[in-house]
Amino acid sequence: MLGQIALIIRYILYPLAGALTALGFVSFDEATGMLTIYLNDLAVVLAGLVIYAATVIWSRVAKKKGGAT
Repeated sequence: MLGQIALIIRYILYPLAGALTALGFVSFDEATGMLTIYLNDLAVVLAGLVIYAATVIWSRVAKKKGGAT
């Protein structure tokens, strides 16, 4: 049962992580030649990457406990 729950949680978190990391956090103004990094958006993107990494780690934990993910 643990493997099935782990798999369901991963499938829920994958689209969330993908959506968060797809947000743009850098913009380039051609007129001024300035590159702007939005820190709030960068924090959201990093949170998405952390969620993705957590799903990979969760998969390894579930496999070690006998689950199949």
